[in-house]
Amino acid sequence: MKENTFDVPAYKFFAMKINDGRVSHTSDDYKFLITNNYMDNVILIPFENIDGLKAEEVRSLLATKEVFIFGTMYYESINFIKNYDKLNKPIGLCGINALYFDEVMLDKNSEKTIDKLYEEYMEENYISSNDNAKRMYRCFFERYQDGSYLKTKERIKRLEMRK
Repeated sequence: MKENTFDVPAYKFFAMKINDGRVSHTSDDYKFLITNNYMDNVILIPFENIDGLKAEEVRSLLATKEVFIFGTMYYESINFIKNYDKLNKPIGLCGINALYFDEVMLDKNSEKTIDKLYEEYMEENYISSNDNAKRMYRCFFERYQDGSYLKTKERIKRLEMRK
């Protein structure tokens, strides 16, 4: 990994859509699919494709009432999920750090951007998270929110001082 960065290239962030014709799913629906690797009816949307969109816009784009966002390690694998990257290589996911935004929460925050909602969650949970989750959070902060290592480092200091 490069020095002076929290941005880990192996960490990728996605929105997930269960593509079964229904517009509403529970958190348990998503967890079941991931845990059991039943990914046939799942669409993964790179976070870059929804970054900056309001919560309501993301729901409309995905045609869902809820939004499921997660960060994960991304690697090539023989045990692959049936999605392909730009080079048509199979991808695998591990170490998932997920957040389920339910319909009620999104209704209350429909004008906030999806990245801001994810950021707020990560900030609230940073101190109580394990080291692996913290690394992923720092990566997200630098890549999508702060744009620099120094700004993210300042954010982390601020979060740690709240403790």
